Amino acid sequence: MSEAVAAPQPRRAWWRLDGTDLRWLLGLTLLAAVLRFGSPFFPNFLTAPGTGAPFTVWGIGHDYQDPRIPGLGQQGQIAPNSPFVFDELYFANDARDDLNGRDYLDPEPPLAKLIIALGIKLFGFNSFGWRLMPALFGTAIVPLMYLLARQLVPIRFFAISAGILTSLDGMLFVESRTAVIDIFPIAFAVAAYLLFHLHLRADSPGRQRWTIVVTGLILGLGLASKWTALAAYGTIVVLLAVLLWRGALRYDRRSLGVAILSLGLLPGLVYGLSFTHYLTVHHSLDGFSQPALALSPFHLDLGHAWQSLVNFHRWTFNYHYTLKAPHPYYSPWFSWPVLYRPVAYYYQGAGLGADHLTGQNLVAEIFNLGNPLIWWISIPALVTCAALALWRRSYPAAFILLAFLSAWLPFSRVPRGLFLYHMLGGLPSMILAVALVLTWVRPLRLPSPSPTPTWPRSRPSSSTSTRCGPGSRFLTRPG
Repeated sequence: MSEAVAAPQPRRAWWRLDGTDLRWLLGLTLLAAVLRFGSPFFPNFLTAPGTGAPFTVWGIGHDYQDPRIPGLGQQGQIAPNSPFVFDELYFANDARDDLNGRDYLDPEPPLAKLIIALGIKLFGFNSFGWRLMPALFGTAIVPLMYLLARQLVPIRFFAISAGILTSLDGMLFVESRTAVIDIFPIAFAVAAYLLFHLHLRADSPGRQRWTIVVTGLILGLGLASKWTALAAYGTIVVLLAVLLWRGALRYDRRSLGVAILSLGLLPGLVYGLSFTHYLTVHHSLDGFSQPALALSPFHLDLGHAWQSLVNFHRWTFNYHYTLKAPHPYYSPWFSWPVLYRPVAYYYQGAGLGADHLTGQNLVAEIFNLGNPLIWWISIPALVTCAALALWRRSYPAAFILLAFLSAWLPFSRVPRGLFLYHMLGGLPSMILAVALVLTWVRPLRLPSPSPTPTWPRSRPSSSTSTRCGPGSRFLTRPG
């Protein structure tokens, strides 16, 4: 007689969500959206209440030239500033060139600019248009972090902490409100980690297969946005290999084939397809007289397309490897966790007038600076994760540490000048580390499930049931 197969758990149980979680998700998403779309906030709404609006409805559409906004000067004193903030000068114009089918040189894959171009297509070439999509992706990171935390540890406090910390970090805030491309691969990386852990906790072959397919798809989108998504790809492949080696995760033959194709082929396929629009544009870099691809009428020169992609990647690699131009905000990779040298995205020290309360000259600055409380506390928190991973065999701590190191340490081998914002890829892990430690010390005062569940042990394989992964040994009592 064949062994009875347990029915898959309800979808909400698989995602570890109930009504309380949905309310927290909604609240945190609204908080993130208000901060990213509704700011800038001004300090004088606390020191001088009633003298002006606490925030402007211009939000991400503000072009830093409107004299009516409280705190930026007197009426008629227009700041002589560009509407572009930092590298918006490049990426916003690159996105417009994509829409117009014009050639441009940018040493990054094309998808992030195409995403920015969608906002410009909808709302025009203005500050709101080119900042819309980064703000949407920056907002989405908050609920994604909450959902990922729920998969890692079945304690709601951990997910709430991760969501709040993500909402309030300064670097994520700035990157979400400017048309630069780093927010996109980070959002895709967090989404890939979420789908991967749903895959590990899948309790049916169907769930196991579609989650690994979507994981591969999202990893491809991340790589097509920026190569920094390689850190998430490497982390997932290493974890999957370790779990298979330990016998903690087992596939039937069909699921194994799906997993191999999803992680071995699908990310590269998505990455290659992201260059479809690139191939329809004539590039001076190629030396060819016509584009490799035309859609109407259809024309594809495979040799030309291959040479175009080779030329692009050769030029991109050489650019990143040899960039030595001096810059005042370069910082060494090992200094990033302590926020040694933040990057000034915007500065205006003249022509802004005087504050109408203090009489002091106004200075406008935008620093891409992480929240010091989060970043500095993350250092001992990551050390604690290392200890929990080694001595308590904590899977969440091991995952957080591996994801952080894979996003940070590769920059130690990069010879070009680097900036603090290159640490953005490790920031989700830093936030999760702080949230995990807060959750770990919480049981010292309040009874709670353990936030440090161990790695799974080997279990018998089954051709029909695939209850698997570290999540299967997590405690399931609600937090």
